[in-house]
Amino acid sequence: MHWRGSLRRAGSLICLGVACLPGVQAAEDAATADDSETLDEIVVVAHKHARSLRDVAATVSVFTADTVRFELGNTLADVFRYAPGIDFESAGGRFGSESINIRGISGNRVAMLIDGVPLSDQYNVGSFSNATRDFVNAGLVDSIEVLRGPASALYGSSAIGGVVAMRTPDPHRLKGGERQGGTAFANYRDDNASVHATAMQALASDRASLLVGGSYRRGQESDASAVDQNLDQRELSGRSGLVKLVIDDAFGNSWRASVYHQDSEVDSALNSMLGSGRFRSTTALDGHDEYRSDILSLEYRFSSAGLADDGVLRAYLQQADIAQRTYDERGGARTPVAIDRDFSFEQQIAGFEANLQKQLTLGGMNHRLGFGIEYRERETEEYRDGLETNLTDGSQSKTLLGEVFPLRDFPISTTTEWGAYLEDTVTLGRFSLIAALRADAYDLRPDVDAMYREDYPFAEPVAISESELSPKLGVVYRPAASTEIWLQYAHGFRAPPYEDVNISLEIPLFNYRAIPNPDLAPERSDGVDLGVRWRGTSASADMSLFRTDYDNFIESRVRLGPDPASGRILFQARNISRAVIEGVEAGSDVTLEGDRFRVDVGGRLYWARGQDHDSGEALNSVGPPQAVLSLGLSPVDGAWQARLKGTLTDDWSERDESGGELFETPGNGVFDLFLARRVGPRLTLRAAVLNLTDRTYWSWTDVRGLAPDDPVLPYLSRPGRSFSLGVDLNW
Repeated sequence: MHWRGSLRRAGSLICLGVACLPGVQAAEDAATADDSETLDEIVVVAHKHARSLRDVAATVSVFTADTVRFELGNTLADVFRYAPGIDFESAGGRFGSESINIRGISGNRVAMLIDGVPLSDQYNVGSFSNATRDFVNAGLVDSIEVLRGPASALYGSSAIGGVVAMRTPDPHRLKGGERQGGTAFANYRDDNASVHATAMQALASDRASLLVGGSYRRGQESDASAVDQNLDQRELSGRSGLVKLVIDDAFGNSWRASVYHQDSEVDSALNSMLGSGRFRSTTALDGHDEYRSDILSLEYRFSSAGLADDGVLRAYLQQADIAQRTYDERGGARTPVAIDRDFSFEQQIAGFEANLQKQLTLGGMNHRLGFGIEYRERETEEYRDGLETNLTDGSQSKTLLGEVFPLRDFPISTTTEWGAYLEDTVTLGRFSLIAALRADAYDLRPDVDAMYREDYPFAEPVAISESELSPKLGVVYRPAASTEIWLQYAHGFRAPPYEDVNISLEIPLFNYRAIPNPDLAPERSDGVDLGVRWRGTSASADMSLFRTDYDNFIESRVRLGPDPASGRILFQARNISRAVIEGVEAGSDVTLEGDRFRVDVGGRLYWARGQDHDSGEALNSVGPPQAVLSLGLSPVDGAWQARLKGTLTDDWSERDESGGELFETPGNGVFDLFLARRVGPRLTLRAAVLNLTDRTYWSWTDVRGLAPDDPVLPYLSRPGRSFSLGVDLNW
């Protein structure tokens, strides 16, 4: 069945709902203004301070722990499963999820924060090394806010593509008005035989409260719907822990200290790759990967401090360590060998920030000022090692494909960032004007050690310094108490990263050489969003149009041609002069409540296209159109819930194939059913059936860049029909 027509019909229904919902509201009780206040949604990510979504000139998506539990989610990829326009990109069967894609922009161009602390970078080189950003356990997250589009005016260089702001629960979230409270929940999924369990306990005295939580996950490789059995094998285990202390002083201010820890191990056997392509002589390909992240955060939240009405002071330290080991046995080669590869990526981020807010009246106008300063230092160290063993005579060598190990692909790098911002929201009757400006200073300093210098005597690593002013200007107009029309312009900025400025790579056997680029220019973007939001007592709708122009977009490892001096084929990071991404997002929700039952109907739609104006080709980072439809049923007392969700995805036809034919993921429709039953006041049982129709399908993020005849494609298909069970206990 071809789903393009179904997707268009779904989009028409959602857009029709957006257009017609005010008519639904007109038939309701006239007290719209008072009732809509009860539906107000508070977000922080758009202004770095709590603000009603009705006052925000941007598109913000909010995901809560309650929704994640209802959908039996374990990972961040599960959180965004029904969020068109937000995708979790995959690095294949071994490395799993690696980064978040928002409106076609991903990787380190999207800022990822947990309790205001930035997560480490994503970095990969070759087929055996991938430092992902999948460091967060969804079980220990209370809420996630996603700001779509350029956000450098408040978040600086790392947010040219958007912001993913995650918050862990505070003790009061569990204890309520009591002295103690806790929760525990667990689920099982049969598509990857995974078990996920989380428990949290909160304790409180008059002015102090403590939360202690832990989570454990264990699983195997996911089923693949295109084959009877997935040849690849994967064993994953992970542990997470959270400790948070909150102390309130006599003046209404609070001190907070938190420690977040996560570590995991993944053992994999990539059997689907054996005997084909570059692995035609490989008889075993096994991986052992270890991930560890530790975050220490200290906060002081205050009010009525003279200079500001309220604010947050935060200092933090984040340490990420990734070690990946690969065993590559080439028993079918003319000379049988075994190759052991090691990859290490370590990054430490230390910083502090102050975010303040002040309300005042000037010239008869109300001003809501936000202002602050931020400092961040990031030290990054990477290396690869290798050893080749002759399986016939036992001789060993540290030279593989001409590379002499150990080596670094870029020198040890320290980057420092200073930022200061000012934002003013002025209210004039039905209008709110929002203006913001941030100044950033960015410095990159390489440390050339003996390992780097020995392997790359030809390379001349460079230090760079960049600065930028990032403005934002928005307006919110309220024609009625329940409606907002908003328009925003936002500038984005991203300084040239260490791995592109000072990349050094030489493979003599293939005559390849990658060289630094001291002239790499910063990326810049200019985005415009136009949107409308409406909320009634039992319905809501929103729609936004967006267009972002990117200048000097950085493309890594571009082939330059032969070097006249050495004869090597040179590769270097280069700037694409201009790229554009534009699209539309829309959604609507309606609740119909009778004497006995409540029915919830909703849907969301996303469509976008991207173009590289240098080549005229499409951007392969922009995915196909998608719509999500939802139908829920529950009794008015909430004793049980049932929800059916359908995801309709078009085929991925808009892509660049100038470098070779690519696999086109076919359009598909996938339906999932979720059930929950409350057993007493404290216990809830949950169940889910995913992919009800047992459809064979692929996600475009899993197979992007693969040829139509790649032998691993069947094993990267998503699971067929599968089942999940879960249980929640609160006390």
